[in-house]
Amino acid sequence: MDRGAELEALELCDAALLVDPGDAGAHRQRGLLLAAAGRDREAVAAAQRACELQPQDARAASDLGRVHVMRERFEIAARCFHLAVTLDRRFADGWHNLGTALRRLGRPEEAFAALKHALVLDGSRSGTYINLGALLIESQQLDDALECFERAARLDPTLAHAQSRLAAQLASRGKLQRAEGLFRQSVTLDPRHTEGWLGLGQALEDLGDADGALGCYRNVLAREAGHAVALGRQLALLRGEAAPALLQAANAALEDTHRTDEARALIGYGLAKYHDRRGESAAAATAGIAANAARRRGAGAFDRAAFDARVDTIIRTCDADFFDQRRGYGLGTDQPVFIVGLPRSGTTLTEQILASHPLFHGAGELPDLPRLAAKVMPTAPWTACSHVDAGKSRELAFAYLKALRDGAPRGCLRITDKAPFNFFQLGLAALLFPQARVIHCRRGARDNALSIWMENFNPDQHYATDFGDLAHLRDGYERLMAHWHEVLPLEILDVDYEALVGDVETQARRMVEFLDAPWDRRCLDFHASNRAVQTPSRWQVRQRIYTGSVGRWKPYAPYLPALEEAFPA
Repeated sequence: MDRGAELEALELCDAALLVDPGDAGAHRQRGLLLAAAGRDREAVAAAQRACELQPQDARAASDLGRVHVMRERFEIAARCFHLAVTLDRRFADGWHNLGTALRRLGRPEEAFAALKHALVLDGSRSGTYINLGALLIESQQLDDALECFERAARLDPTLAHAQSRLAAQLASRGKLQRAEGLFRQSVTLDPRHTEGWLGLGQALEDLGDADGALGCYRNVLAREAGHAVALGRQLALLRGEAAPALLQAANAALEDTHRTDEARALIGYGLAKYHDRRGESAAAATAGIAANAARRRGAGAFDRAAFDARVDTIIRTCDADFFDQRRGYGLGTDQPVFIVGLPRSGTTLTEQILASHPLFHGAGELPDLPRLAAKVMPTAPWTACSHVDAGKSRELAFAYLKALRDGAPRGCLRITDKAPFNFFQLGLAALLFPQARVIHCRRGARDNALSIWMENFNPDQHYATDFGDLAHLRDGYERLMAHWHEVLPLEILDVDYEALVGDVETQARRMVEFLDAPWDRRCLDFHASNRAVQTPSRWQVRQRIYTGSVGRWKPYAPYLPALEEAFPA
């Protein structure tokens, strides 16, 4: 409802109350309209008056809760919605609203029960399916979430939000062509649907269509000039010179203390990439410092003690005897290949080379190994392997293989999973697939740290914002990988990024031989592959090998002294 319509509706409510001050329905509607207009105190008073006039009316209690939701007072709102469903146990709207408020309060089990109850009462509620799907994503139940979004889209094909949420889930599973189509549907249904345009832009980036992606981000910016995600992504993607007005807007937004820290971080990372690509190291460093400071303020610092405890637990638990005592676990297939290493260490390039071989398939960064570990041990997934017996190992192996093979051609000799942090779960991988192979990607410490620091990673990756934290991460990772080299009953091949870009054919032959396959020269044409790439390296792996990223840190030395301090020669 636009502003003019809201004012007209408010005038109608006022007129109705002049005729009958006891009209509870008019008070209810007036409360919602006042809340939408930002007149909080009057809104609460009107909604409470409706409850006083009709204390047994579930709708009045629910609308009072909706007023509090608009004020972001979710605890009070949840109490109102609870009263509404107590007054009328068959009030589906009340159950939906209660579930939504409980989700915002971080009470997922109660939220799940309330949303399910709403659907039992009314199975045609597309909005409830969307909220339930979002809740299931947060609890890592991705298959069930996907089903919820599919149902929402079937129930209401005109619902752009349902289409885009379904598309986002498909994209997270690597089904980018289908996701692209659904994102296009969502923005056709609602050209103002920002989430759909951003999702379509990201999908097109992953599919290698830079011009199409830029068009999506410009479309968002034409409607919302300072949109942080669109602005940051456009700057990161631009290959030519940015318009002065765009750079001016981005720099102003980066310094705007009224913006959220996350918005400033997104814009800063985009600026850093733009300047880095143009060889403007000083400007890129300045933008990177601002971006990482903003991200750190918003997301918090890296918990070094918790990280050390995790590494120590894995090393203490998974010794040679641990694996000797579990011979015969898992499945005998040697199809899975785990490509691990720190982010930005060459894992994407390695997979792109191997995926160009006709006998191999690249599955991308699968979330399934850590997801299965979390199902076994939700509070400490890195300890999952010590809670798996022989039967469970085979059950988990079948579940993982289903995800690994999804989308792969039949008869693949090897399928790669390049989730870098699977180095935490190599113990579990060894129990599920004792014949699997591991390719470990390594890169020079300073180049690797700088590449991570300048990248817009998920805010949960707290280590990425500080060079000291990155050094601590690297120490623990190297300690853990040294341990796996000693005790893991899987073959591990180390591949150095510098050697790979320096002589791609020699290293590609090493990897193909390690995977027991005949050499195929198509591995050298990896840059011509049209496969989707869903990592920050999506553009680099679509180019011929170049060595410019070796020694990348050197031009930044004068502007980032903390890098050399954290990683002394």
